[in-house]
Amino acid sequence: MDEERNNNVLVPPTDIDAERAVLGAMLKSSDARADSTAILNAEDFYLKEHEEIFRTMLEMDQKGTGIDITTVYSALKQRKTAEMAGGMTYLSRLMDDAIVVSNAKYYAETVADKSKMRQLIREAESIREAAYSDELPPEDVLDNAEQRILNIANKSQRSQYEHINEVIYENIKNMQELAKQGGEIKGIETGFRDVDKILGGFQKTDLIILAARPGVGKTAWALNVAEHAATNGYNVMVFSLEMANTQLGQRLLSMTASVPLENIRRGDLDADDWESLSMAQESFYNTNLVIDESSVITPVEMKNKCRRFKQEHGGLDLVIIDYLQLMSMGGYRIEQREKEIAAITRSIKIMAKELDCAVILLSQLSRGPEQRGGDHMPKLSDLRDSGAIEQDADVVIFLKRDDYYNSDDDRANVDENAPLTCAVNIAKHRNGPVGVANLTWIPRYVKFGNMAKEQ
Repeated sequence: MDEERNNNVLVPPTDIDAERAVLGAMLKSSDARADSTAILNAEDFYLKEHEEIFRTMLEMDQKGTGIDITTVYSALKQRKTAEMAGGMTYLSRLMDDAIVVSNAKYYAETVADKSKMRQLIREAESIREAAYSDELPPEDVLDNAEQRILNIANKSQRSQYEHINEVIYENIKNMQELAKQGGEIKGIETGFRDVDKILGGFQKTDLIILAARPGVGKTAWALNVAEHAATNGYNVMVFSLEMANTQLGQRLLSMTASVPLENIRRGDLDADDWESLSMAQESFYNTNLVIDESSVITPVEMKNKCRRFKQEHGGLDLVIIDYLQLMSMGGYRIEQREKEIAAITRSIKIMAKELDCAVILLSQLSRGPEQRGGDHMPKLSDLRDSGAIEQDADVVIFLKRDDYYNSDDDRANVDENAPLTCAVNIAKHRNGPVGVANLTWIPRYVKFGNMAKEQ
């Protein structure tokens, strides 16, 4: 009896009848094909002949080729896999087995579930080997294990490589969408009109470096973007390594309600202020904007938190990290800070790609802009600590406020009641143009705004 139980454990989870039913329904019905391809990948099929038949029908569907038993057999012959897939005889049997075509979705889910169980077995074996090998730090083993399991849960089962036909097909679809939009690239808009004209919004998988000298308004600018994105339905996560979440909350209330930050801190508020703050509070009710105030965090820990957020909220669009120089790799012996910064930026770029979200990473600048006479506009060479920051970034944005310096190149005094000007210099844009956009800076509300069009 024990021997039988052990043998059963070693049999991979499969349902061959469900696989046949799915393929037979797909041969008969376009609705069945749509339901099945939305759930399954070719790799989900246990039998190689079933995988080949599914893959053939998927490619035919993408090309707009009519699908029936004859055309599928012809396509298999062109692929030189007709004999391997069982030929016309087996295709006829599949159609005969598909008695209730409307049940295709149920059969597809059954096949997908069995595939998940097989993947779990494979990943569990890989995790076990990694834990025994002692070659990686425990943090890396845990991170890899969590990512693999969540990928299965999220149905992220496509292989790392794709045939060029699939890549081209996705590009054609994207171009068709762009044509409908008049050629305008749509990303996560910043809310700043002239900045969005240059960038077309922030794109998924992009690493955006936002850099400026201390006190210019990096955090305020990033919070402006976070508030705009969240109130427009995007899922946003903010990591604040410097400020407590209560401080960020005060800033968000000030910029949203247009109530002076100093008044909010002191509680010096009149009836109009309270009404504005109440309306600002209501504007955040239905948003997915969260703040993590961990003062010490590694890229691995950050990625794990983002991954959980994405799982819980059904998506993650934008991550803001304030700021790079307060991060560390944690547990790694890296002698030079420059190498550690390079490792951090690389890890965050990989995180943006893996989680399919845009990441805004705030960064300090060296004293280069202050040491240059006349023009204090930051340059890429002013990025502090490592040249890898520029290298890994898809977009680099510098902020420069005219009021930050006076004519003698010293720090200028700021009138907090007067709107001022800030230049937003997009110095690097991997997939588009660069340029400078001017914004209004309103110190008393710690926020930026669009300049009047006549300006």
